[in-house]
Amino acid sequence: MKILKSIRESFGVRFLHREVEPLRLRVGSNFNSAESICILYRERDEPFFKQLKEYSHYLKGHFNVKTVFLMAYIDEVEKRIPMWHQHKLEMDYFTRKELNWHQKPVSGVEKLINTEFDILIDFSGGNVLPLNFVLKESRAKMKVGMRGTRAERYCDFIINMGDQFGIDKFVEQLNSYLSNPRIK
Repeated sequence: MKILKSIRESFGVRFLHREVEPLRLRVGSNFNSAESICILYRERDEPFFKQLKEYSHYLKGHFNVKTVFLMAYIDEVEKRIPMWHQHKLEMDYFTRKELNWHQKPVSGVEKLINTEFDILIDFSGGNVLPLNFVLKESRAKMKVGMRGTRAERYCDFIINMGDQFGIDKFVEQLNSYLSNPRIK
């Protein structure tokens, strides 16, 4: 089973690199000027979900961002989805069931891909293939990711985390770089 998964992964990576990135308006932005932000992440556990939800509330309250949309990839079958995940107005998810053989999402992400968010932030660590497809195809005006990942080539703004990856450190770096009111 692991061999099949690694074969699918390698074909998926090739397929990802061959696809043409859609034309989009690239505009630099920060939290002070953004009206809509999307956060991509891979489902880990409930504490991670709660941290992202708190960060979403922080962005709305502190920077007056109107919309913060959370999109999760849950690497499970539909019956085993954690109960804290639900289809809500500003939260959504897609599962393994919505992927094709190349691990490209074929349903459940159309709305997200076609929405022109001011900022799209990849909290997945950059090496989750289904989320890399979403990141590449997104029409977001500014895409933020991490250096040294597969998703780096599709991002407009890259944060170098070095050896210290963790959600707290990543949020600290995001706030440091994207909360500067002088940058617009």
